[in-house]
Amino acid sequence: MLRPSVILSLLLGGLLLFGACTRTGPQGETDTAPPMDPTTERMLYQSTQALQSHAFVQALALVDSAEARAPGLADVPFLRGRIYAELVRLKEAEAEYRKALALRPNYPGAWNNLGNTAFRDQRYSEAIQLYHRELAANPDPRPWRGIARAYVELGKTDSARFAFERALALDETFAEAHFGQALLLDDLGDAEGALKAAREALTYDPDNLEYQYHVGAYLVKLGRPGEALALLESVAEAWPWHQGTHYNLAQALMRLGRTDEAEAMQTRAEQLRDLQAQISHLENTARVQHRDPFAHAALGSMLRRVGRYNDAMHAYMVSLYLDPSNLEVYNNVAVLHLLRQDTTAAIRAFEQIVQVDATNPHAWLNLGSLYALSDQLDGAKYAWEKVLEYDPGNEVASRYLASLTPVP
Repeated sequence: MLRPSVILSLLLGGLLLFGACTRTGPQGETDTAPPMDPTTERMLYQSTQALQSHAFVQALALVDSAEARAPGLADVPFLRGRIYAELVRLKEAEAEYRKALALRPNYPGAWNNLGNTAFRDQRYSEAIQLYHRELAANPDPRPWRGIARAYVELGKTDSARFAFERALALDETFAEAHFGQALLLDDLGDAEGALKAAREALTYDPDNLEYQYHVGAYLVKLGRPGEALALLESVAEAWPWHQGTHYNLAQALMRLGRTDEAEAMQTRAEQLRDLQAQISHLENTARVQHRDPFAHAALGSMLRRVGRYNDAMHAYMVSLYLDPSNLEVYNNVAVLHLLRQDTTAAIRAFEQIVQVDATNPHAWLNLGSLYALSDQLDGAKYAWEKVLEYDPGNEVASRYLASLTPVP
C-alpha cells in the first residue's frame, strides 16, 4: 500500500538540469550536455513553471516549441516525461525518459524517474534495478531512497535499512531519507527509533507538516501527550482534513484529562476517516481510468470539499487537459481560486468561461463581482450588462449595476 507521502515524493522526484555540464560515467567516459540557446532554455524554464502550476497544456506546448528549435536535446523528452507522469500517463512518461537516455545515456535523473514510474506501477523489483542504473551514472541520495522504499514494499526490511543508510552517507541532511527510516522503524515496532529519525527529518526540513505530524503521533504512542499537543494542533490548523492528526489529537487530549475536547476531536476524526475512504476510492478510480476526465473532476471536487485545495487543483487541471471544453470544471477551478484567495487567477478562469460560452449569465455575474472587487468598475459594468442581456430578469445584476450609478 503506497503511503500518500511516497506518492507525492515520486511526483516531485525528478532531477531537471539545463545548460552545459560534464559528468564522468562509470567507465570514466564523459557525459557533456550540448549547449542550449537562450530562447530554448527560456521555453523549457517556462514549461517547468507551467507544470508546477498544473498548466499541462501550456507546459506541453512549450516543450513542443523547444523541440522544434532543438530536436536533439535530451532535456526536451525528459521534461515531457515529467509532464506525462503528472498526468498519470506512465507508459508515455517512460517512453520519453528512454528517448532522453537515447540522446544522452547518462542524463541526470532519467533512470531515477524510470524507477519512479515503475514504483508507482508497483513493479518494485524493476524499480530497484532502474534506481541502480541511476546510481551508476549519477551518484545521488534520491535513488537510494527509492531503493529503500521499494524494499519496504517487498518486505525486505534489512535491505531497506541499508539503502536508507547509503542515502544518508551521501547526504546526512537528506530529510526524506530520515523520514523513510522513521516510517520503517515504526512499522518494525521501534517507536523510540522512529521518533528520533522523524525528529532528524524535521531538523533539516522544519516546515514540513508531514514530519511534524509523525513526530506528534510517535510522542502520543510513547505516552508523551503533553509534548505532542502543540505539534498536532499546529498541523490540524494547517491540515483540517487530515484524519490521523485529529485522531492523535483526540488521544493526546484524552490522556491529558480534557475529555470533552477529546470526544469532539474523535468525532471529527471519524468523519474525516469516512471522507478519506471516499477520497481513496476516487484516487484509485482516477489512477485506473486515467484518461477519463470525469474521474479526475470527481476527485477534484472531493478534495476541494475537505480543503485540500492544491491537490484539488491538480485533479481539475488533469480533467481539463483531457476535456478542455468542460465549462463545469472551469467553473470549479474559478471557485477554487477564490477559495485560495487568488482573485487574479479567478478572473482569468471566468474570462475563459465567457470566451467559450458568451451567453453564460452566471459566469458574467461572477466575473463582474470579481472586477468590482479589483476596482475594475468599467469591466464590472460591462459584465453585469452582459448578465442582463442573456438574463433580463436577473435582480442581482440589476442591483449591482444600480450600485455603480452615483446617486444624484
